[in-house]
Amino acid sequence: MLKRLVLAVVAVSAALVAPASAGVVDDAVAATAHTPAEYLATFDNALLPGLGEIGDPPGITGIAEVDARIRELGEARGYTRRPEANGELVWTDGFRLQPNAAAAWERLQAAARADGQTLILTSGYRSGSHQASLMRGRLTGHSDAAIEAVLDIVAVPGYSKHHTGYALDMKSDTHVLYNFADSPEYAWLADDNFARAKAHGFVPSYPDGITNAGPNPEPWEFVWVGATNILCGDLDATEGEPFCDTFGSSFGSDVAWMLEEGITTGCRLDRFCTNDNVSRAQAATFLWRMEDRPAATASVEFDDVGPDTYFTEAVRWLVENGHTTGTSATEFSPSADLTREQFVTFLWRVAGRPAPTEPLFFEDVDPDRYSADAIAWAANVGVTNGTSLTEFSPKATATRGQVAAFLHRYTLLWVHLSGGPA
Repeated sequence: MLKRLVLAVVAVSAALVAPASAGVVDDAVAATAHTPAEYLATFDNALLPGLGEIGDPPGITGIAEVDARIRELGEARGYTRRPEANGELVWTDGFRLQPNAAAAWERLQAAARADGQTLILTSGYRSGSHQASLMRGRLTGHSDAAIEAVLDIVAVPGYSKHHTGYALDMKSDTHVLYNFADSPEYAWLADDNFARAKAHGFVPSYPDGITNAGPNPEPWEFVWVGATNILCGDLDATEGEPFCDTFGSSFGSDVAWMLEEGITTGCRLDRFCTNDNVSRAQAATFLWRMEDRPAATASVEFDDVGPDTYFTEAVRWLVENGHTTGTSATEFSPSADLTREQFVTFLWRVAGRPAPTEPLFFEDVDPDRYSADAIAWAANVGVTNGTSLTEFSPKATATRGQVAAFLHRYTLLWVHLSGGPA
């Protein structure tokens, strides 16, 4: 029986974790057909690292009433408050950019050069104070007409995409910024709905055809958003691909199953946030929903679990069934990230703490560690394949995608094939 179960595990598990071809995602990105409005929304809705919270906008002229009027007129044109970069930026071609944007720019520039085109970087990250100095240098007065003339081309300080470190301006060796649209380089970028720019993760920042988006169209400005955000700007959800950020992912079928079973609704309407760390509250809720949301009567004594949170009932059920005792006598730590060994231990307890049938073979798991039996069991029945043939990476933080795979395999392999508890 064990041999047959293992063979079934191997067959199903291989299907679940077959790596996605990069070409699948590349082809999907190339096939997107964004409208100007969708390009704007792609950046506005992008999930990007290295950004801080939006705070108070910087001063501009030193006159509060004038600054307020500049912001009022800017917002009426469609300018939107932007977060500032809060991570380490890197230098490229004399300007600072977010690391992934800088690397993508260098690849785009090299691709252009290989096709006989010359792209030259003219601007990258700008602080709010830098943007304010640009605006002051162009203002010829404080009338509405004078302000509007500047807003045609200069973002309100605090409202520029350059604050993020993901926006850049470019020119060619024959065309400067303001006639870049007439250059062969721009034609090269814009061909086939900006396919070459999108291939490197860039989309036009203010494309021709926009209305009420802030400045006039700026063909020289592009923003890096990456493949996933490009797909999310154009890909319609389907039953097989319910979230735009799981397209081509090896976890796609696992996440689709979670949605179908009512275990998740995603991190927001169109995304699952596959690569985000899973929190203790999220993990508890996933397990509880997988078990059909059983009622629990145990009181929750944790100071950090309120009576009406989305995870209250899940934590109550975990406590009542002895699956958790919290991180202390008074705390559950709902926002804390879970490690891979912690989640598998939770899952093993929900399964009834079954004894492993084969010895632990991961070299990075101490046989005397609290999680050893849980990890050995999970490997035995195919819930996990580890992060390599010999390693499980027990202390690595579990991602939402990994948890989706653990739960899906558990249901397919342990519950259905071995007759384990549902």
